[in-house]
Amino acid sequence: MSQAVSAHNDPSNNTPDGDDQASRLRELVNTFGRADNGQQPVHQPPQQVQPPARRVPIIAIASGKGGVGKTTTSVNLSIALAKNNRRACLLDADLGLANADVLCGLMPKVRLESAVVEDPNFTLEDLAIDAPGGFRLIPGSVGIGRVGELDEQERSILLQRLDDLHAYNDVVLIDTSAGLGDSVTTFVDAADAGLIVVTPEPTSIADAYALIKVLVTQNDAGDGVPKKRIPTLALIVNQADSEKDAIAVHARISGVCDRFLGYQLPMLGFIRRDKKVLKAIRARVPYMIGDPKCAAGRDMAELASALIDWAGIEGRASAQTKKRGFFRR
Repeated sequence: MSQAVSAHNDPSNNTPDGDDQASRLRELVNTFGRADNGQQPVHQPPQQVQPPARRVPIIAIASGKGGVGKTTTSVNLSIALAKNNRRACLLDADLGLANADVLCGLMPKVRLESAVVEDPNFTLEDLAIDAPGGFRLIPGSVGIGRVGELDEQERSILLQRLDDLHAYNDVVLIDTSAGLGDSVTTFVDAADAGLIVVTPEPTSIADAYALIKVLVTQNDAGDGVPKKRIPTLALIVNQADSEKDAIAVHARISGVCDRFLGYQLPMLGFIRRDKKVLKAIRARVPYMIGDPKCAAGRDMAELASALIDWAGIEGRASAQTKKRGFFRR
């Protein structure tokens, strides 16, 4: 892991003046996808079986507990990526309790259950709708317990249908459910990387670590060698009072991960506590649209830049134009 990560693990460390947050964050997480960073988790075998090559990165966004702003972060991050000329598609996979469409002021007529339990001919691409801010949203299911209890085979089918989204997007974000359930771990395992949203609250920190522990160790065969690859994870500290506060939260979690899991956890970015976020939620207008210059908006813009660099999200000006009408399945 880079020297920058080690410095962040020390809450007393003072960041040199003159550097903007985005530059520091890019230094912090510049090891994405590198197998030679010299800091592999102790559970990781010498040679991992890598997932199939993807045409676009798939990023899962998760949290150990609800109420930490995971969906708000997912929606506004999608808008921030669109502002960076990246075609982002957000899959609301909070099965049974989805509300990304509510935050966007949308009333979709067709939701995720159409492609999962109702009509096998529906693809995820069929469900994608244009959302405010320039990204595309696949609305999740609301109040349907059947969708929230998908069996392993149904989850596998849903994951396979992520392939539908590669042709028309530069990045796919998945807003997962909160907690440690199979619907969360399955999506994070299938993604190229997972972003864990946490707040400075002690309960949020404890639950975030519990989720990370499950994700890192759930495939351990008992002899220290996992059956599958170790997921690539990073932390987003939400509702931080300051950068120093965010660094302290990261230091607590990353220190425990390093000590007990042998896992190096970087911090991708942080979002400051901002009253305008709550105002935006009540107005059903994402703050990256209504007030992008607010404190949270500036932090989100830098977070999006860090994610683009970390995950290598490239824009493709020559990509296909989505066909409508008769040519759309």
